[in-house]
Amino acid sequence: MPHISVLIADNHALFQQGLSMLLAKTDDILVIGKAVDGPQTVSLLQTLQPDILLLDLQISGLGGIEGLSLIRKKSPRTRVLILCELPDDELMVQALQLGAKGCLSKTLSQEDLTRAIRATYNGEIWAERKVVTRALEGLRRKVHGVSASLEKTQDILTAREQEVVKWAIRGMTNKEIAAHLGISDKTVKTHLGSVFNKLKISRRSELIRRGMVE
Repeated sequence: MPHISVLIADNHALFQQGLSMLLAKTDDILVIGKAVDGPQTVSLLQTLQPDILLLDLQISGLGGIEGLSLIRKKSPRTRVLILCELPDDELMVQALQLGAKGCLSKTLSQEDLTRAIRATYNGEIWAERKVVTRALEGLRRKVHGVSASLEKTQDILTAREQEVVKWAIRGMTNKEIAAHLGISDKTVKTHLGSVFNKLKISRRSELIRRGMVE
C-alpha cells in the first residue's frame, strides 16, 4: 500500500517530534521531512514534493499567509493543512481561498490528525463547516463579481491586463495564465506588475483577496 508522504513545517522541534511520533504509529502515513523555517520549507517542498504539508503559518521566513502562493507555485501537487494554536476564522477563510485544504488545531487528537491527513489526501476539505461556507461564499462573490469589477477599472487597465487579472483572481499561476492566453510567462509577469502599479498594491495575494471588488 502506498504511503501518504508528509512534510512538517513548524518552528518548534519538540512539536515536530510529537507529530512524527504520532504519525509513525500509522501504516499509511510517512513523514519524509521536517522544516524549521520558510526557506527550508520551500527547499524541501521542491525536492520532496510531498502529498501533504502540515504548515504553521507563523513559521519564520515565509511571510505568513502570503507564503501560500509561493508554496502552490513550488509544489502544485502538495495539499496544505494549516496548523494553528487558536483557529482564527478570518485567517482560515483567507487560507482556503489561497489554496490551503484545511486547518487543524495544535491540540487535536491523534485520531483527528490522521483523519484530516487522509481526508485531505483524498481531495476533501478539512475545516469547520462555517469556515468552509464563508470561504466558498467569498470565492462565489469573486467569480461573479469579476465582470462588474473590471468595468470599474476599464479606464485604468488595458484589455489584456483585465484578462490577466480575471484569471489571477481565479487562482491561476503565471504559467497557467500564459498557457491559457497564448503568451509567455514573462509577459504575464509584466502585465501583473503594471496592474499592481496602477492599483497601488504590492502582492498577488492582495489582488486575489480583493477580487477587484472595492
